[in-house]
Amino acid sequence: MARQKGVIKLEGRIGDLSFYKSGNDYLARTKGGVDSERIKKDPAFARTRENGAEFGRAGKASKLLRAVFKAPISQSADKKVASRLTTALLKVVQADTTNHRGERTVPGGDLTLLQGFEFNESTSLDKVIEAAYTVGFDRPLVKR
Repeated sequence: MARQKGVIKLEGRIGDLSFYKSGNDYLARTKGGVDSERIKKDPAFARTRENGAEFGRAGKASKLLRAVFKAPISQSADKKVASRLTTALLKVVQADTTNHRGERTVPGGDLTLLQGFEFNESTSLDKVIEAAYTVGFDRPLVKR
């Protein structure tokens, strides 16, 4: 991975080069990877499509859950809450034993895996929401 040095800081694309900022560093990389049409149709990428479908479901569930808690966590969530919650929900999806791989869902998974999740790694939800609250499920939990 190339690092940009000097006075000029670039972001964006020039031909096959992409310039971007990550943290405090300005980086550059070339375009690469497999053609998207091949991933969509080639039987060799069936597992990739399955993984992508499940990751997409976890991402949508993460977005929905963050939207539900938007008001109480708006000032307290850390910058990595979206990725941490998506990771946690992907584990829930992968724990689904009722659906086949690639078709597994959040409701079919083990929601107890979310117990103890904090929207901020350094502050607990108890300190953010000072009112009494309970978390319940509208279906039986899957035991591990």
